[in-house]
Amino acid sequence: MNRLNAHRTLTVLLLAALTAIPVGCAGPEDGAANEAFEAAIGATTITVYPAFVRRNETNSHDTGAAERISAFLQTERLASATVTDERVPIDGPWRVNQLRMLRNSAATFADYVVDHPIETDYALLPEYLGGSSAFGGVDGYVVTADGRVAYVVLQNSHWPIYQDVNPKTVDDCTKILTRCLLDDLARHRDDH
Repeated sequence: MNRLNAHRTLTVLLLAALTAIPVGCAGPEDGAANEAFEAAIGATTITVYPAFVRRNETNSHDTGAAERISAFLQTERLASATVTDERVPIDGPWRVNQLRMLRNSAATFADYVVDHPIETDYALLPEYLGGSSAFGGVDGYVVTADGRVAYVVLQNSHWPIYQDVNPKTVDDCTKILTRCLLDDLARHRDDH
């Protein structure tokens, strides 16, 4: 096989492989829980937990972020929201693969909600992935009261909202999360 044919064959094989990969990131969402959550937007209740701020060597929780998200959900009429001061113990290791961290954290949060029952329909946990001077990712998890993952947000430098905000602070991360929630969920609220 000459060099040009080998290059064409390799190009065709790569394109075939890429088309077999689904667009976007496959998340841990339960399909039925996601449909129910989206159908309930504007008429549901949600408990917002302090943001888990994950840094390379130290982790913390930010109640102020939960308060801003709760106020946002109510102002935008996406949900009747309450804030809890419970700190969800996310203990999965820091990984280069953000999707793997998202899956682990979402599952940990779902288990936590089952073990620590909520009085609302849903619970939301923000997770902000930071380095020493900036943040590399923003994730968010919504789970049902019975521990099914209903909705996730995954943002990093590949996404326009993230690029627009370029997060350096917890407030910047919260801005990204609330913009994603509004962009994605407001259309469901407007369907009612």
